[in-house]
Amino acid sequence: MKESIDIREIGLKIRELKRSRNTAVFAHHYAPAEIHEFADVLGDSRTFFEAVVAGTDAERIVVIAPYFFAEITACLLPETEIVVPVVSQCPVATHPNLGFERISDFKIANPGVPLLCYATSPLMAKLLADRVCVPGEVVSTLNSMKDERILFIGEKNCAADAKRQIGSKMINYDKNPTCNVYNSADVTDVIAMRGRYPDSCLMVHPESRMEVIELADHVMGTGEMHKLIEENPQIDTFILGTELGFLQRMQNEFSDRTIIHLSPFLMCNVFKVFRLRTLLNALENGGTPVQVDRVVADRTAELLRSMWS
Repeated sequence: MKESIDIREIGLKIRELKRSRNTAVFAHHYAPAEIHEFADVLGDSRTFFEAVVAGTDAERIVVIAPYFFAEITACLLPETEIVVPVVSQCPVATHPNLGFERISDFKIANPGVPLLCYATSPLMAKLLADRVCVPGEVVSTLNSMKDERILFIGEKNCAADAKRQIGSKMINYDKNPTCNVYNSADVTDVIAMRGRYPDSCLMVHPESRMEVIELADHVMGTGEMHKLIEENPQIDTFILGTELGFLQRMQNEFSDRTIIHLSPFLMCNVFKVFRLRTLLNALENGGTPVQVDRVVADRTAELLRSMWS
């Protein structure tokens, strides 16, 4: 009983501090479900960045997502104070294979070919990009580009799935890192869940293994999954090959449906460090400020804003 009272008290304090200190909370929906109700912005990468581009009247934004989200937010909103409760780094976004010099060498080896960069990549690597795309939109972005050949840096499984659809137009960087979370689900998980729920709809993220993608009904980003569930009330059972936070959000929002996790290993610890108490602490004590070199920020902002032009 005391724990439930403490949680209610924390929630009341969070709401009061957000109001009194003119602070907004921007959260990716992979964050733990306990934080979702306190977010002013909650969604996938596209929803998050669209909200950042649209701007806010808040004086400060607390970012509940891996650090690269906060960096991009600071690039796009230089006059707003951007903070994080804790610095939590995505392994793909900080992977040495995507370092500036290595990507520069990749471009030099392919002169004149434009570079498409995954949003989940180091900030400095984005300086070398001609376009940026968010998860779930690699194929559509590639199709919108009229060039005969296009370089791609980002996540390995996602790149392989896009290459399967796009073909020779796409030149994948051969050292793209793999998301260890999405790579954890395999064909045995699909077989087991299909056996238990034969009439279900299986939706998986494009960073999944190819063997999982090939058996799925839909391969898409979580924003599209949300829309598909919402617009298809006739489908009763969904199996989601997604990170746990999104699954929990769907279970909460669509409690009349049966929504199953493809694998318990689809959980990203990079997001799970964000808890109610860490959010409260950031609101009370200021959190960790996010600062980005102004030249880097201006170039990144230009690139990101072009996604919505």
